[in-house]
Amino acid sequence: MKTIAFIDTLLCALLICAAGCSRSSSLDFSEEEEPGGLHSIIWLKSLCKGESRLVTEEIVIRGRIIANDRYGEWNRALVVADETGGIEVFAEGSTLADRYPFGATVTLYCNGLRLHDYGGKVVLGSEPNAYGFGLSQEELVAHLHRGVDSPAPPESRTVSLDAIGSEYVDTYVRVTGVRFCERGTWCDKDPETGRHIATDRTIVDEAGHTFIVRTAGGCDYAKEPLPSGKGSLCGIIDYFNGRYSLRVVNREFDFSE
Repeated sequence: MKTIAFIDTLLCALLICAAGCSRSSSLDFSEEEEPGGLHSIIWLKSLCKGESRLVTEEIVIRGRIIANDRYGEWNRALVVADETGGIEVFAEGSTLADRYPFGATVTLYCNGLRLHDYGGKVVLGSEPNAYGFGLSQEELVAHLHRGVDSPAPPESRTVSLDAIGSEYVDTYVRVTGVRFCERGTWCDKDPETGRHIATDRTIVDEAGHTFIVRTAGGCDYAKEPLPSGKGSLCGIIDYFNGRYSLRVVNREFDFSE
């Protein structure tokens, strides 16, 4: 009997150890562990070696929403991040922020979705169609589950403009002590339609380093004046065809200095 009890104890210890070793993120979540454990976002993105790659493995990601369509800043897309990095998830529809608010914990079931090389950046979506490769509402509900915990503001990483590189793509950062080089509004207008369009503005720090801030034409503050003086911005580092930019999220900028 002592031998059987010892074996049972040993098996339990091995199972607990295996469960602990399968977790690839140290974030503290209230939900139970998924069968087979979690995978990191940086590992998921590494699977895309060409223009596109269908995910056929049981890959589960867990992280937080660091960008959505609140204030119209991130149209038809969400950005999910864990401690290893972030990934943009293309999705059809609007008011995504109502279901996936800023800072919410989410679990992403990737099997059946498709990784795409989008201008040199790996993103997640569906099979390409006439409208792009955004997930349908049904796909989004099936693959992206919100956690039971209350949304908590994610922590931004303070970074200097000259240090921004590939490791910061799709991560939530803060830049401080900067000012806008231009005057005018956040976004320009299309001369034919009169609608505001996505526009690049330039910020500069005290050392003279510059960086692009890109703002969607449909954002709530597109027609507002650019802030004056020095201040800070929080946003996501984006990349497209060899060009980095900062995209403000959650309307987080402070130029009170």
